[in-house]
Formats: sequence, structure tokens, C-alpha cells
Amino acid sequence: MDIRELRYFVQIARSGSVSAAAHHLNVAQPALSRQLRKLEDELGVTLLDRHGKGVALTEAGSRFLPQAEALIDQFRQVMASVRDDPVGFAGSLALGTAPTSGLLILPEVYRRFRAMWPEATLVVREGISTFLEEWLLEHRIDVSLLHNPTPIEGITLTPLLRERMVLAVRPEDLDRHGPGAIAFRDLRAVPLVLASLPHSNRRLIERVALSHSIALNVVMEVNSIPLIKAMVQEGVGATIQTYAGVSRDVARGELAVIEIEAPQVLSYISTGIRRDGADPGMVRTLEGVLRASVAELVARGDWPGATLVEPG
Repeated sequence: MDIRELRYFVQIARSGSVSAAAHHLNVAQPALSRQLRKLEDELGVTLLDRHGKGVALTEAGSRFLPQAEALIDQFRQVMASVRDDPVGFAGSLALGTAPTSGLLILPEVYRRFRAMWPEATLVVREGISTFLEEWLLEHRIDVSLLHNPTPIEGITLTPLLRERMVLAVRPEDLDRHGPGAIAFRDLRAVPLVLASLPHSNRRLIERVALSHSIALNVVMEVNSIPLIKAMVQEGVGATIQTYAGVSRDVARGELAVIEIEAPQVLSYISTGIRRDGADPGMVRTLEGVLRASVAELVARGDWPGATLVEPG
């Protein structure tokens, strides 16, 4: 077993496929597959199950991945000490985020991450919360921002902030809905463009609608926030988003927002970490960086409509 085999295995596991890992490493797929088979032969276990969409960690692979990452980081530390260039953590940590929150937090997170660990690598994976939950369990990410998560076995959730959701419309349609706020029950008459289930925002909106015995008028389902906004601008309908998610569009005059009341619709964001993480100390530190970054953005007013939630 050598360090190259470990690096290849970790990259394949993190990427979810041999082809994606080969592209990242700039190594031919056959060579990568040979190294993986060689490692599995040496260990006498199957580390990854191959399937049509890529690979998935076996039980043995899930146990081995954190150990492999620890060995790789230890190797880096040894090399640094030999060169008389001691550094702190020099491995990689993977952060998962939804598209909208990622745009807000990543510059601040990266600044703090780089100041703390100048030799480390921050890996960012973007997806909706259901994907992020799966990636946490599959060891593809270490820490994630999750929107309106439900309790998940194997993942520790810690509330971080709440955001108010608003009705976003074309500016020229603002008067059509009357002055002031709109009651949630009156959304029945509004044609809506929403993400399809199981998108976290859609799950939240449908829960509120069900609790008030309301059937929403969804005229189009689009699984892309930029496309949803484009359809609203084209006059297809309105949408329900967090205020932060549309604040830049409002500032540019491309969208307008109407408050939702009776009840307000609040979206909650939590941090999520795996309970069997490779290095709980490093993962907790990254979670702390994430929380500090979000707190700074809220304090500066750069996350409009958000309020911090103290961990229970």
C-alpha cells in the first residue's frame, strides 16, 4: 500500500465516480481503476461498489475512508516537518451548500478558512438539501448548510438561522396583489412557479399549505432558482423565496417582493455534520468557521431578512 493508492481511493470516494476523479487528478481512468483494485486486493476487502451512476462506499470503505484521509494528512505533516516548514492542518475538508446560501457565505468562509489553515484545501459541493444529506452520509462532504432539514439518523443538526420567505413578482405586477402584505390563504389565487419536491423550500411551503388546508396553484415546476426567477420575470407567475434569495434581483429592479403573513413562512437553516466523521475536531472547527461566517454576514446586514438562532 502506498500514498498514491490512498489518494486515488479518497478522490474516487469523494467524487462519487472514477471518471470524475480521473478528471480531477488528470489520470487516465484505467490507471485509476487498476490502483483501486490493487488497494482492495492488498486489504482483502471491497471498498467501493460500482453502479451505473458511479460508485458508493461499502461498509468497509466507509470505515477505511477516514483512516485513509488521516494517513494522507499525516504524510503531509511529516513532509512539512522534514522541509523545516511546519504547518497546521494541511489536508482537505469538504463543505456542502445550497446555491443561494453558497453565494452569500463562500467568500467569508474561504477568507476565514485560509487564514486558519493556509496549507489546507476547501472542497465545496453544491446541491439541494436532500442531496447534501445523502453526501454527508456517503462521506462526500464533512459539513453542510441544510435548509429545513428533518432529523436524520447519523447526522447531528444544529440550528443556525431563520429567514422570512416572501412572494416575489414582476415589478409591474406589484399593484395586482394590492398594497401591503398578502395573507398565506390568498396565495391560492396566485399562479406560482416553484421547485419540485423534494426541494427543501417546496417541502416547507407544502407543509404550511397542508396545515391550513390550502391547495396552491402551481403552474410550473423548475428545479433551478435562476430559471425560476427568469420565469417570474417573463410573467409566468410569482414565486416564494427567502428574501435573501431575491434581494439582489430586487435591488436591480428585476423583481419586487410582497410580505407573507397569517402566518409568516420561516425557513430554517442548520449545520449538519456526520456523527462518525474522520476527525471530529477538524470537522467541528470547520463548522465553527461556518457559524462565525454566517454570524458576521448577518451582523453586517449582508444576509437580509435573516435572524441568528442560538443552538439549543
